[in-house]
Amino acid sequence: MSNKGGDTTAKVESLFKTFMKEERLRCTRERLSVLREIYRSNTHLDADELFVRLREKGVAISRATVYHTLDLLFRYNLVTKIDLGHKHTHYEKSWGVANHLHIICLKCGKVSEATSSELGGMMEKLCREHGYSLGSFSLQLFGECIDKEACARQVKEKCKENA
Repeated sequence: MSNKGGDTTAKVESLFKTFMKEERLRCTRERLSVLREIYRSNTHLDADELFVRLREKGVAISRATVYHTLDLLFRYNLVTKIDLGHKHTHYEKSWGVANHLHIICLKCGKVSEATSSELGGMMEKLCREHGYSLGSFSLQLFGECIDKEACARQVKEKCKENA
């Protein structure tokens, strides 16, 4: 039986350690904890969510370390920064993940991920036309759910959670 998620996390961890060593930066347990939490998660996380999750797991980490580590992971192309229509940045794993876009409902906040070979081809063409080669892309589409009843239920649920 394959342990793909664990294999990916181990590979990304190795890459991160290599990048850190090349830049003569310390690769601390706290920094590795941030990386592992993102790669074990199947959701989009913001820095505060990461901070709280790690503290709940007993990791002695500061918010500053979380933010600094996220900046490093982004610089090394190990995470992607995404705007989900909130007032803060979310992060998701990017190494070993297919390029995709996010479709976000402006009313209920539902986020769906979608892939498109046609879109990827179009992005590659645009990059070539402007003298670039495509590495990866992050694209967000904002709209409203077609299923208005499900959307309204989602809004009510969120209101209950925040009350």
